[in-house]
Amino acid sequence: MIDLQSHSVVSDGQLEPADVVRSAAEAGVKVMSLTDHDGIAGVETANRVAAELGITNLPATEMSCVHKYSEDLHICGYWVDLERIRPACERAQQERINRAKAIIAKLNKHGLDVSFEDAVARAGAADAIGRPHIAKAAGAGPDLGPFFEEYLVPGAKAFVSREWPSAEQAVGLIHDAGGVAVVAHPYWDVQAPDQVRDLVESLVRDVGLDGIETFYPPHTAAQTRHCLELCEEFNLVATASSDFHGPTHKTFSRWLAYNTYDLGEPQVPVKPGA
Repeated sequence: MIDLQSHSVVSDGQLEPADVVRSAAEAGVKVMSLTDHDGIAGVETANRVAAELGITNLPATEMSCVHKYSEDLHICGYWVDLERIRPACERAQQERINRAKAIIAKLNKHGLDVSFEDAVARAGAADAIGRPHIAKAAGAGPDLGPFFEEYLVPGAKAFVSREWPSAEQAVGLIHDAGGVAVVAHPYWDVQAPDQVRDLVESLVRDVGLDGIETFYPPHTAAQTRHCLELCEEFNLVATASSDFHGPTHKTFSRWLAYNTYDLGEPQVPVKPGA
């Protein structure tokens, strides 16, 4: 059983890296990937625990980036060399800090009493800070959706756009680190079929995109079929994930939660040079 995206406390997940792997093994996952946002601090632990439990963890990170169709697009980099991807992750984490401070300044102007230190305390570390941590520090309830809609999504009161990297740069950074670049959950970030196609086609043409996260919990049958068609047309790997964030996460709380709709089977990206 394959499930190639998950998150730990290194980014916005609920469990320590070792416990993420243990929960995957308990759920019957055989091939997984810890894909913390712009972070690799948990990968070596995940590799070790996975080996102990007899499953495989693909070393990876999920890079946040910008594209004309999305202010917050994600590209998963699998089989990356940790030392070669580290500088990009460190720059991205500094970008997170700068962005968080700008968001918090806007929230303050709108009368919300929240500080950068409050958000860091929620995140556990400054380099792991993200919008969910800021929302919680600002007093958002268990359902972060309404707060995000008012303040933190594109066009909202306190939204600040990411500045680096672009989607093309993210793919290039992953390739430079010896990895395989897969655009994550395209219909989560883009929605319109013609835009998804243009996104994929341009990244294949311009920087050699390697795959599409095709099987994903919110993807409908039609969206899954379209991703599969694009994979076939452009010779891309079709991956799958439940985007596991932890056992009590509102949206992504279970492993193997994606639906194939009997349209095809998920694939594991081949390690370059293997």
